[in-house]
Amino acid sequence: MVNHEIIPDKNACIAENYTWQNSKMNFDHVGNAYLCLFQVATFNGWMEIMRDAVDSRDLHGKQPIREINNYMYFYFVFFIIFGSFFTLNLFIGVIIDNFNEQKKKTGASLEMFMTEDQKKYYNAMKKMSSKKPLKAIPRPRWKPQSIVFQIVTDKKFDMLIMLFIGFNMLTMTLDHYQQTKLFTDVLELLNQIFIAIFSSECLL
Repeated sequence: MVNHEIIPDKNACIAENYTWQNSKMNFDHVGNAYLCLFQVATFNGWMEIMRDAVDSRDLHGKQPIREINNYMYFYFVFFIIFGSFFTLNLFIGVIIDNFNEQKKKTGASLEMFMTEDQKKYYNAMKKMSSKKPLKAIPRPRWKPQSIVFQIVTDKKFDMLIMLFIGFNMLTMTLDHYQQTKLFTDVLELLNQIFIAIFSSECLL
């Protein structure tokens, strides 16, 4: 691919005896656009489509320029959140709802010949049979183990671990293109610290 400063558009490309070729996945017409969005929805090669869209220019037949349309990032994020996750959850929700409806119909057929008192008794017995008593974990007698038990069962410990998980996710998002060596070293150090913290939690 020749730089856009040398070959700015399709006409200049043909004039210089180069071959002008679009990306395989493009938005040149409605059919291709639907196919691209379907591929984005399945998360299969969607990053390449997003990069092409971000590098595309407003006019047809113009040479792409790196990240000239940064607002396209928002379009793809919006589409993935609402077009992929929301649609998938809606589809799964419909399946679960139909399953529950069928389950209710099956259960209703058993209660068809019961009186109101029998139905109440039957439902109460079903609820009782589904509940299992929770067994409390005994506190260890050995003092060091008892101290560890006290720490890991405290709600503050869970909140602290969740805080570390949040910080870990934040540091993972800070990785970017052409970052300095110092920045990379700091991220690596933080990553090692988080590994040590989560490994210690696992051992406890």
